[in-house]
Amino acid sequence: MDTIQKNIISPRLILSLVFMTLGILIALIRPFGDLEAQGHTMLGALIAAISVWVFRPAGGTMLIGAAIVILGGLIAEIPIQELTTGFSSGSLWLLIPAMFIGTALRITGLGRRIVLTLFKRVNLNYGRILIGWLVVGILFALITPIATVRFLMLTPIAVSVADACCLEKGSKGRSLIIISCWFLSIFPSLVWLNGSLFGPAFVNFLPAGPMRDMVTPEVWAVVMAPWMLFSIIFVVILYFVLKPDEKLHISKAQIQQMYDDLGPMDKKERGCFIALVVTFIFLILQVFLPITANQVLLGSLILMLFFGVFTVPDVSVNGNWDVIMFFGIMLSFTNIFNVSGLTTWLTPHLSGVISHITASPLIFIMALFGICLLLRFLDVAQAWITASIVSLATPFLYENYGFHPLITTSVLVVVSGAFFFRYMQPWIVQVESVTGEGGWNPAHLRTASVLYIFVTAALLVFSRFYWGLVGIL
Repeated sequence: MDTIQKNIISPRLILSLVFMTLGILIALIRPFGDLEAQGHTMLGALIAAISVWVFRPAGGTMLIGAAIVILGGLIAEIPIQELTTGFSSGSLWLLIPAMFIGTALRITGLGRRIVLTLFKRVNLNYGRILIGWLVVGILFALITPIATVRFLMLTPIAVSVADACCLEKGSKGRSLIIISCWFLSIFPSLVWLNGSLFGPAFVNFLPAGPMRDMVTPEVWAVVMAPWMLFSIIFVVILYFVLKPDEKLHISKAQIQQMYDDLGPMDKKERGCFIALVVTFIFLILQVFLPITANQVLLGSLILMLFFGVFTVPDVSVNGNWDVIMFFGIMLSFTNIFNVSGLTTWLTPHLSGVISHITASPLIFIMALFGICLLLRFLDVAQAWITASIVSLATPFLYENYGFHPLITTSVLVVVSGAFFFRYMQPWIVQVESVTGEGGWNPAHLRTASVLYIFVTAALLVFSRFYWGLVGIL
């Protein structure tokens, strides 16, 4: 009985109810004299929804928060089409096909075949394994921008490689192989706009019009170019920090045997392979043809359905509609803030805070980094909530201080990857769920998380001067 009560009345549930009550009181009492009734109602709904996303009661479903936002907006008499603009966003329609393409790589076994094809050609050591993860991470990022799909596919393969190398559970060598695989499947791809959902999603938070039009794939690549260097430096430093002393005991023959155990390609895997080859070709041809990543990925999904890679049950089971609803609502935030009057109300308050941290570009960048990092301890939704709020200040920052919107976005991207604690980063929980006891040592992951903050801080200092050289700052 006590156990049941603890499960029902958990600290997460209590905290979420406290903040939901606060949201309701704000909507009813309307304590802010300079905010209209519609804005109060919407603010209350947003506080209630964010509390659900942060504290994750009721099994952690994101749909509850999305429903609260829509309900609050309807009570505030905001038209439904204004509340759901994110569902017509190109970012969301990049997410949906990419999610299925990545799932196809995993369920058909093609992702595992690609990795083993690369590794069976060389005599493995730590350096070659790390380079392999870098190459595979970039290759897979060109195919699908969904980071979650990439690491869910690659980290179990990393466990197999560690097992084949006879590395003991909890050893430094095993942790290095799996942490670096996870890291390199996510972070190098941030250099191009569609290499991760961070790019299109964060850009979608910017106000529509000239501000958003400033962010082109070419400008994004210029601003984020240091990130590729950072990814390599981080993994190299991690190698020397962990200093694995376990020797690798694996040969080409063993990797070849792992490959042979896959057997010949079946019909679904061949269909997935053909669709991905076509996808890869057309993603490259984007430079020369008037096509977009959304068009290419939707076309790839159609090919996979045509080849029978997915069945109707596969679409129902493998479609993470909870995440889709969350992203759709989050991408609607900018418009919701505008139509409810919250942007007009918040801008003077934000400008007062901002004016204290704009003494110099370096002070601004590092202060913003520190503020967003502190918010990450509350914003467990990978900084999406922080991004939607901070992005409200981008027009003010550009018009008054000349800060390009991508400077703010790049800081948000850096902070979103922080993984001090498991609750801050759902990626960690997901990796541990698929790697099990054969995964990384938690102590080694904590070391990596601290290293991440120091290296990213150094990266931002370097980026400040780099952005000055390329004319962004």
